[in-house]
Amino acid sequence: MSVGLPVGLLYQMWETPDVSTAALVERALGDFRLAADLGFDAVWVGEHHFVPAGRGFYGRIAHPEMLLAKAAAEIPRIRFGTGVKVLPDVSATRAAEEMCMLDLLTGGRADFGVGQGTGHVGDERLRRQGVFRQRLDEILPLLDGDVSADLPMLTFDDGARVRANLWAACRDDVSVAHAARHGLNFVVGQAENARAQADHIRHYRESGGSGQVRGVRAVYIAESRERAWTEFEAAFEMYSVMIAGPDARYTREAVEAGLLPERPQTIDEWLYQANVILGSPDQVAEALADYVDITGVDRLDLLVQFPRLPAEYTRRSMELFASQVWPQIEPALVGG
Repeated sequence: MSVGLPVGLLYQMWETPDVSTAALVERALGDFRLAADLGFDAVWVGEHHFVPAGRGFYGRIAHPEMLLAKAAAEIPRIRFGTGVKVLPDVSATRAAEEMCMLDLLTGGRADFGVGQGTGHVGDERLRRQGVFRQRLDEILPLLDGDVSADLPMLTFDDGARVRANLWAACRDDVSVAHAARHGLNFVVGQAENARAQADHIRHYRESGGSGQVRGVRAVYIAESRERAWTEFEAAFEMYSVMIAGPDARYTREAVEAGLLPERPQTIDEWLYQANVILGSPDQVAEALADYVDITGVDRLDLLVQFPRLPAEYTRRSMELFASQVWPQIEPALVGG
């Protein structure tokens, strides 16, 4: 791969309690260095708060900007992004200032995925959707330096660059259209079925969205499908409960829409239910090309780090993607 091609990585920094956060961060920084060497052009890190009850793993990074600033200082060339910054939990001025500071510290190599937060239902979910839109309405004038509404002036001077690198991660039609009208880029995540993602992307475009769209797929690659499954099975057992279990909202909605089977029976059906692409380089390349065709994304991000998956497995999967998968899917993304 060549640096600058439209493929990045998403790290949710999920791990089991027996692994310390310090060890996980050290491992992740090593992965990020390898990603830069292999030609991936971006790494995004998820934002997670607190230890959830009843789950065997959890995300460790409550403030991704701090880790990303450290990574950018040590690793040249590639971009670093928030995947995603939860806007309803912070004030507009604080969010805008943090974005501008990360943009400054990275020398303009920062992306800003922004979202509403997950795990909320009913009235609380609707409330957060409204707050998300309100935050955007407050943040964008701050970045534009617009003082017409008696807004304060930020102490940083390149809000335009931050604005150009904003990516909205929202799913309700009102918020998607809102982001499109504001000129934001759009991102769809690893938890969603490709056909559901295609519907969101279509709505974004029909609402006037003219930015780029990036899509995330969970991927694991080995020399053969049999080896890939043997190595990935323990991680999948944990990951699939969260992504495709009975309480997983995106999966439930996809089942109700007829996009997924209600009760998967085979390993392939379970992998499809959890939106995991697994196999040999040729098999993964074919599946990713199909994914790009279905969704129409402009960029691809790979979720490659999973709880209980050893670092050497993650890194070999990254290397196989760069050397054997990317040459096969490059035409789908760059029109070669």
